[in-house]
Amino acid sequence: MLLVLAIMSVISWAIMYSRWRLYRRAEAANAQFLRAFRGRDRLSDVYNELVAIHDSPLTPLFEAGAREYEDLRVLRRSGTERPIGGLSDAEMESIMSAMEREQSEQDGKLSATTTFLATTANTAPFLGLLGTIWGVMVAFMDIGLTGSASLAVVAPGIAEALIATIVGLAAAIPAVIGFNYAGSRLRRLNAAMTGFITEFLTALRKETLRAESSIPADPSKPV
Repeated sequence: MLLVLAIMSVISWAIMYSRWRLYRRAEAANAQFLRAFRGRDRLSDVYNELVAIHDSPLTPLFEAGAREYEDLRVLRRSGTERPIGGLSDAEMESIMSAMEREQSEQDGKLSATTTFLATTANTAPFLGLLGTIWGVMVAFMDIGLTGSASLAVVAPGIAEALIATIVGLAAAIPAVIGFNYAGSRLRRLNAAMTGFITEFLTALRKETLRAESSIPADPSKPV
């Protein structure tokens, strides 16, 4: 029992450290990404700069939205009439769906291994309790075998019971704290991704409207 609890504790600490580093890099990269995105004149001007920010979960969302927009542009060019009025609601919905699918994938990557923290938090106290019961049982068995209830007889079993309880709690308490911490950071990162989807769609629609309003009318067609 002690060995299992010790292994679970070591793995939990390793997960907490790796998630802390990952979330810290992601939030720093998000800030860098948003500064570049909001300081643009056109999306195409900062495309290469944005896709080079690899630690930000916003980068795959941006790439997914840009790819979907390019696919829609190809479909638009194949039409016989030049569309006006920027992106349609159906096109905006298509881009948003592509970005939301990517957001789900990024959320899965960011939350990977955190379920082990929840498992440790839920099971470690019960394993410690099982070890406690086992130690008490050993103490009573020793009393039955020796016929004596002296401290020298019962002390080893009671000591094992107490150690199992302590180790179980020592594994569970940091795991609970780490799981709650990871959950709060994940919610912040998800909120950032959701907000960026809205911001990207708004910027794309405005930029499309500006670009299409600057195209001169076809002189061969009547006004």
